[in-house]
Amino acid sequence: MNSGKPLPWAGILMGVGVVLILYFFYQHLPYFGNVSWLGGVLMLEILIASIWKYERRFFALLMIAFVWAGLGVPFQESWRGGGRWLVLAAGAAVGFIIWSKVPRRPFGSIHLIAFFCASAAFVSATVSQWVQMASLKALSLFLLFTYCASGARLAVLGREERFFRGLLWGCQFVVYVTAICYFVLGDSIWGNPNSLGAAMGIGAFPILLWGWLTSDVPGVRLRRLAALLLCTYLVYFSMARAAMASVMLVTLIFCVCLRQYKLLVKVVALVLVLVAINGMLDPGGLNKRLGDIKDAVLYKGHKEEGLLNSRKAPWEKTKASIKEHPWFGTGYGTAPTGENPGFGFGIVSSTAETSREHGSSYMTIAEWVGLLGVAPFVAILAVTVSNVCKVCVWMRRTADPRHYSIPLAMVVLSGLVHASFEDWLFAVGYYCCVFFWVFAFVLADLIPDAVVVPVAGAVSRTSRPSPADFGAVVPTR
Repeated sequence: MNSGKPLPWAGILMGVGVVLILYFFYQHLPYFGNVSWLGGVLMLEILIASIWKYERRFFALLMIAFVWAGLGVPFQESWRGGGRWLVLAAGAAVGFIIWSKVPRRPFGSIHLIAFFCASAAFVSATVSQWVQMASLKALSLFLLFTYCASGARLAVLGREERFFRGLLWGCQFVVYVTAICYFVLGDSIWGNPNSLGAAMGIGAFPILLWGWLTSDVPGVRLRRLAALLLCTYLVYFSMARAAMASVMLVTLIFCVCLRQYKLLVKVVALVLVLVAINGMLDPGGLNKRLGDIKDAVLYKGHKEEGLLNSRKAPWEKTKASIKEHPWFGTGYGTAPTGENPGFGFGIVSSTAETSREHGSSYMTIAEWVGLLGVAPFVAILAVTVSNVCKVCVWMRRTADPRHYSIPLAMVVLSGLVHASFEDWLFAVGYYCCVFFWVFAFVLADLIPDAVVVPVAGAVSRTSRPSPADFGAVVPTR
């Protein structure tokens, strides 16, 4: 009988709330003419909508935020400033809360090592010349690893088929949009050629290669092949040596481990046929183009200075800095150039006075955190390499490409090779860093177990399982 009494009070409270909201909007009408304020409101709405369906939407929002911050497109500064960090912080906090309530898998060794990496970054920040900047960068590493250990696993584990289907669609979309911007509109949206090569060689090529090889529907297979070939051409178009090396190595290991020798021969034959046809049609032009490619790839236009000369100078500076700050480094994310920052020096984002090119991500982290702080970073890289090797061994034993760990391992492998010549592996603000570590952490959960079938009167042998045996269902759309 008393169940209806709260209803009038609820109506009164709702009415008061509506009045207060209308009064708030009335008092802040001038702000609705401010584009920045409206952009902030829109960003907040998108963030809330993504958190509402966290497992399905948040990973896409995170990658859009970081990729958008690195593109030469409108509203880049909104994401480049505080937008992407707000998304990362929200993703780490919400993901950890959800994972802690209903954990799908326990935390493993890679997650413990990641915690030590963040701790080492904070310790190095205390000795930095720019303590606040280094501390904020260490905080960004902690947030990234927290998201990878919780939110990223929520996005993939238990919903692998949907995740990888969306990932394949996303890679195709990015490749086609990139091609249109570069070849039709003449707009270099990725900035410098190295960024174009990294985006295509790490983010798109390994996934499209796996998606094409595992396609059963002819129309889907043709569509993915077209995107794969276009992605390969974009890597060639970038003339980025690190991207080319990573693409070639991933293709070689992918084909050898899966015993796809015919595919490897076909790829080489196709390249030779295209070169031969080009030579017959235009012999002089072919020789000139081959010379230009050799000069651009091997010498970067400075043949007289020698091979890899563009990397030698940064390597020498990094070695000298490590000798000067051997134990705790220069501070995570900071590398002084010796220039005076002067007035207006930023304390949040890197500037020309606080960062420089190192020529290798591995030398970069050694300079940032020193020889004492680099130990956990070496450990997490060792665990990651070990996980990739386990997947490659499994691929070799089964020769079956239909497992979700394979594209993860190929992306990680490509990133490890590419990072040998670029500085992004621990630079959290760069989209490749976020993409790489999400895949590296998820890979640790999806490593397939060895499949052994006992044979009567003989030693156990490895057999080739069906996809249903390991729970992989390849996306067909």
